[in-house]
Amino acid sequence: MREFLNHYGLCAAFFLALIENDVAFIAIGVVAKLGDGDALTPDLNIYVAIPFAIVGALLHDSAWFAIGHLHSDWFKSSRVYQRIGPTIERLAERFGPWEIFLARFIYGTRNPTSVFWGIHHLRYAKFAGIELLALTVWGSLLGFIGYRCTGWAMMLIGKIERRHHSHLLLIAIAVAFAGVFLMRWYNRRRIYKLQARRGAGKLPSPEADVPTDTDGR
Repeated sequence: MREFLNHYGLCAAFFLALIENDVAFIAIGVVAKLGDGDALTPDLNIYVAIPFAIVGALLHDSAWFAIGHLHSDWFKSSRVYQRIGPTIERLAERFGPWEIFLARFIYGTRNPTSVFWGIHHLRYAKFAGIELLALTVWGSLLGFIGYRCTGWAMMLIGKIERRHHSHLLLIAIAVAFAGVFLMRWYNRRRIYKLQARRGAGKLPSPEADVPTDTDGR
């Protein structure tokens, strides 16, 4: 992946984000920190590569939006939507279209969210606008995480020896991705707990369950 990003540069950042944007953003940060090891060629510029990756990620999510828009009945019956759909619906009921932004920080809701708003025929301009803002914040955060994780790994291994550690890219990506996964998982758990508390607060009072006879006694 390091050779791919260094060789093809911005096109690689775009196509990698088109396939899997979380990995793309982290990898861009890692590769930008590592460089290509050649003083005669420029290293990957993180400030230019991130915007290209954002465009690729937007097209990725737009494809899921189109699936929801064109095949709503089919996707509603899928196991994935039946499992995660109720969570998205509750968030959408509370936050409206801004749930698109929040989905970036909650595990397992990103692609189903795009499909959900396609099913509900949200205007694409509104979807793309919120998604672009979310990707800018999220992509910059992941790129920074990838950059910093690589810096910490280089400090442990030693800058002089870094050329002999071809696995450093995979280590940095794995550590950064694990951190992102835990953050999203924690956010999802918090949402489930809040929903459980609200559900418990709406339980009927014990008096409401006391049976009465036909005479109302």
